[in-house]
Amino acid sequence: MRNPVGLRQMLGLAAVLLLVALPAVASGATSLRVFPASPYRAERIALLPAPPVTVGAHALVRFGGAPGYPAAGIQGTSPGLQGTTVALPACTRACTDNYRPASSVAIAARHFAERVLFTVTQPAHTGTAVGFDVDIGVHLTTGWVFGTGYFSTGLATGAIASTITLRMYVDLGAALPTVLGVEVTVNTCTSTTACP
Repeated sequence: MRNPVGLRQMLGLAAVLLLVALPAVASGATSLRVFPASPYRAERIALLPAPPVTVGAHALVRFGGAPGYPAAGIQGTSPGLQGTTVALPACTRACTDNYRPASSVAIAARHFAERVLFTVTQPAHTGTAVGFDVDIGVHLTTGWVFGTGYFSTGLATGAIASTITLRMYVDLGAALPTVLGVEVTVNTCTSTTACP
């Protein structure tokens, strides 16, 4: 007569072996595709230069009256990916400009907005303007709100570079929101008239 304890040990060992062997069999069915060699190399891809933009502070603000800030360009057919830029105004040494996202309607009075500050270096009048976009994601307890702006640095009026303080306002509605976080991305565009 067989020992029931030994039988249970044998069954337990068999179950463990099945658990170990089955994943190996499943992973053995995975195929690997080999692609032919390409004549192009990653070193041949020229990366776009970094945009002349520094991300600054952000704050939740409430407008007493309707601010009427212009749209930061025109949104294209792929939201958040393409659009027509707006050229920042020429400055002598320093100036400030305010915008709402490209796809946003005018911000209403008494609405709350997330304000993000950027410092933009505008090249001298003999320099070259640069196109860039800014993407702002505001994480609220109720979900995400996004705003995108498309810009060109334009050129400074003088022989030296100027600095623009750029303010972007993302409308968050009339009710006081709880902001959990703000994510900001700045990309260089391929031209000064359209992004990407």
